[in-house]
Amino acid sequence: MKQTLEEVAKENILFNHRTVDRTLSGSNLAQFGITNFIQGAEWQAKQSPWVSVKDRLPRTDDDLYIVLDVRMNPPGCGVCDFNPKTETWIDYGGNIVRPTHWMPIPPLESNDNE
Repeated sequence: MKQTLEEVAKENILFNHRTVDRTLSGSNLAQFGITNFIQGAEWQAKQSPWVSVKDRLPRTDDDLYIVLDVRMNPPGCGVCDFNPKTETWIDYGGNIVRPTHWMPIPPLESNDNE
């Protein structure tokens, strides 16, 4: 299973704490914090947005989700609604689908030119 952000942060801070001068203060301490933040951001950027249905299911039915079935050849992808009470995925045709992975549809960034 993938590490959570919290697990990686704890590992990172322990490693960095063992490898730096423990008398850091002022701007040096601030630089230590900046370095840790950048390392965390770099780690997060490498993570896949796909969640395995074996690891976790959505908690609500508020949003539509992009789903992926890697068992298909080629892998199939679509948009579905999820019912947390029955733990079922429903496509636009009203069919029950059984994806292997899912992710929330990311919010659209606003564009003043549109």
